[in-house]
Amino acid sequence: MHMFEPRFNFTSKVVNELSKIERLYGQLLGERLIPSLALKLSEENQILATHYSTSIEGNPLSPFDVTNIILGDQIPTTKSEKEVKNYFSVLNKIFILAKKHAAITTKLTTELHHELMSGIEEKDLGEFRNGSVFVGHKTKTEVVVKHNPPFHTKTEIENALKELYQWVEKQDDLHPLIKAGILHHRFAYIHPFFDGNGRLARALTAYYLLLKQYEVVKFFILDDYYDIDRQLYSDTLHTADNGEETKWIEYFLEGIAYSLQSALAKIKDLRTSNLEDLAGEKRVLVTNREEDVLRIIIEKKAVKSSDITEALSVTRQQAHALLASLVKKGLLEKFGKTKTSYYKLLKENN
Repeated sequence: MHMFEPRFNFTSKVVNELSKIERLYGQLLGERLIPSLALKLSEENQILATHYSTSIEGNPLSPFDVTNIILGDQIPTTKSEKEVKNYFSVLNKIFILAKKHAAITTKLTTELHHELMSGIEEKDLGEFRNGSVFVGHKTKTEVVVKHNPPFHTKTEIENALKELYQWVEKQDDLHPLIKAGILHHRFAYIHPFFDGNGRLARALTAYYLLLKQYEVVKFFILDDYYDIDRQLYSDTLHTADNGEETKWIEYFLEGIAYSLQSALAKIKDLRTSNLEDLAGEKRVLVTNREEDVLRIIIEKKAVKSSDITEALSVTRQQAHALLASLVKKGLLEKFGKTKTSYYKLLKENN
């Protein structure tokens, strides 16, 4: 199997953006966020990432609608609502996968696609494309083809992805942020599915960054930058289709730097507005494990200890201990008797 080898140059812009990102990211990590603030930030970011990534693809729902669908209890009925709900659950899934250090494989790719398109696309759910497709639009008089993917059979697509993932996983000195950008473009270029490729490319890129210890979503998101000018995003992405990735990498890194700057500004705002709410005993310290539990509860609204056992691969005792600790810290409330008890966020934290 021949190895995929991308072509790009380390321009001064690439080098400058990389050092800017490392500086800003270091600053972010240095913000000793109290857990309730960190939680608020990551919950908001997850909702915004969902809004922007689906909005880029033309989903009409506003951030407000998206928040209601994700945090509300109504069952999504329209295609737009399902897209949002599914993308959000894909983001939750990649957090849990990252904790287990699950490698990026073709199997993982089809599983995420299945989750992404569930209830939206019946035909090719979690199946690689076997047939041709082009990216572009039809006008009244002609078909404008923006991108004609290189492969049109399942086998070729699967091989191309395997090659890409091998290259991504390869131990070398290439900066993970550059690898992330190339993964993003190359996945979109291969266009493995009939639908959902853009969203999946962004989710996989976020996943790769999580694996490389960049706390995407918890601190910052990528998609807000792309949504500012979708045309520019799409045009710049396609500049790399001829195999020369430099221009796209510059744009990709610029986007991360932009997102980190927004994140720092947001923390500053949250800090000032939340200091009053978080005085006194509310400044509890939450362990990383407990924060994972809180994240699951934010998604599900209410959990039983078996949900935690399953999601975090811990024992029943560990799940109980985590939940009990969060109750003690005044973040969760327990309802019901032992066998049937469930936990929710304590009302005033909502």
